Amino acid sequence: MARKHRIPQVALFIETSMAFGRGLIEGIVQYVDEHGPWAIQFEERGLEGPTPKWLKGWQGNGIISRTATSSLARAIRATGRPTVELHRVRGIHVDIESDHNLVGQMAAEHFLNRGLREFGFFAFGETTWIPLRRDGFVRALAASGHDCLLYEPPNRRPISLPHWEERQRTHVARWLRGLPQPIGILCAEDVHAMRLLEVCRACGIAVPEQIAILGVDNDAVVCSVANPPLSSVDLDSRLMGYEAAALLARRMAGRSLHGETHYIPPSHIATRQSTDILAIADPDVAGAVRFIRENAHRRIQVSHVITEIGLSRRTLERRFRQCLGRSVKAEILRVQIDNAKLLLTQSNLSIEAVGKRCGFPIFKYFGQIFRRETGVTPRGFRQMRRIPPRAFLSGDTKYNF
Repeated sequence: MARKHRIPQVALFIETSMAFGRGLIEGIVQYVDEHGPWAIQFEERGLEGPTPKWLKGWQGNGIISRTATSSLARAIRATGRPTVELHRVRGIHVDIESDHNLVGQMAAEHFLNRGLREFGFFAFGETTWIPLRRDGFVRALAASGHDCLLYEPPNRRPISLPHWEERQRTHVARWLRGLPQPIGILCAEDVHAMRLLEVCRACGIAVPEQIAILGVDNDAVVCSVANPPLSSVDLDSRLMGYEAAALLARRMAGRSLHGETHYIPPSHIATRQSTDILAIADPDVAGAVRFIRENAHRRIQVSHVITEIGLSRRTLERRFRQCLGRSVKAEILRVQIDNAKLLLTQSNLSIEAVGKRCGFPIFKYFGQIFRRETGVTPRGFRQMRRIPPRAFLSGDTKYNF
């Protein structure tokens, strides 16, 4: 008699209290929709939630976890089941995580493209990915000839949330008041950026005019309720969840052992008011940059920018290079390619439609230029940086991503 096929039973230990964790779960569910079925067992929990009693003696097939406590780590190991780990903590190998170095690089580029020439990094706590994001930011700035001012807690002791109010009135406020302005500050996480915004308001520091603040995680709720709304690096947690499920499927089939860590690049920077600044001292160059950003999709040429600003081409090009280190034509192309990257990652538009919307009416030309500038084709970029959008997560509940 043929043996009946058994649906894999998979346990998820992922926090539902944060947007990042919910994004991971959405990506996992999408993978199951496409390649399953799996019988998924999970419960609402925080990142440091307790170890459930049912895990002892559990006879399932695999586990996907963001382990933050030693007790949960021990319990998971004791099951002997194939596991994919998504949380970087001391003593635990992480299988899939964000490319924290690239987070720092993207943040540096974001600030540099706004004309900022002073930079800082702010974080509190002892999370293991903080120095990775910081070092990526510092290295990218150094490569462009810039230094970064790092916040150092007094006596090098990290700030804990219960003591935040006391610190914001003293040490953090003093650090902010001593910074050169205008300055762009990368915060290790959105919650850190929210705290820094609070201090700026208390000190009467204008954001983004004096200090532009960028977070990491792109938690839509947190970023929207911030005052002003917070720009943030999107870590693409859905893609991380999808890849985690794919890796677990291979491990449950005996095709993949524990080895190197797989790094998922952030998808984009969601720009909101907290970094909506053009810190360019030359008003004509600032006007030219603003005009380019607003009209790059209209197939504008350098001649259109010259007409708008009212300077000779030689004068504008010279002053443009002095301020931004690149030509007017290069800035037009940079904005067009950045817009194309965002649409390829975040929309369902065909590649041809993306090209047209970004100022490339000829499909073949768009592909050639995009590959020259990025090293990959538009299709290849889309495949690397996103997973297909889902219409339904469960039942009749519709989700639009």
